[in-house]
Amino acid sequence: MTDAPRRDIKNHVLFEIATEVANRVGGIYSVLKSKAQVTTAEYGSTYTLLGPLNRASAAVEVEEIEPKDPAMIKTIKSMNERGVVTLYGRWLIDGAPRVLLFDTKTAYHKLDEWKGDLWSTAGIPSPPDD
Repeated sequence: MTDAPRRDIKNHVLFEIATEVANRVGGIYSVLKSKAQVTTAEYGSTYTLLGPLNRASAAVEVEEIEPKDPAMIKTIKSMNERGVVTLYGRWLIDGAPRVLLFDTKTAYHKLDEWKGDLWSTAGIPSPPDD
């Protein structure tokens, strides 16, 4: 029997996922914006918000920057090589949290694969039309 790998609880990352990251659509935008400064102060560069890329809002809400974390660099490069367009930067709100935005139109071809991964690795179901 092999031992399970130990988790590194000191060098963790925090991802927050929402459709309203740097994309004002409704009330969740205000919630994210109101807690970003505190969360960024606590987690620093290990906190990244993930969301869809809306080019119109990102043009005025996000300052594109180069990631410094090797794992983030590798992940973004891998996604871009697979045809998924991304934007990494700072959201221009209090706290300036890092964001990774995805052009969902370029990711549709991966949707079924990702849903399969969610199910097989975490048991998370996703309806066919979701």
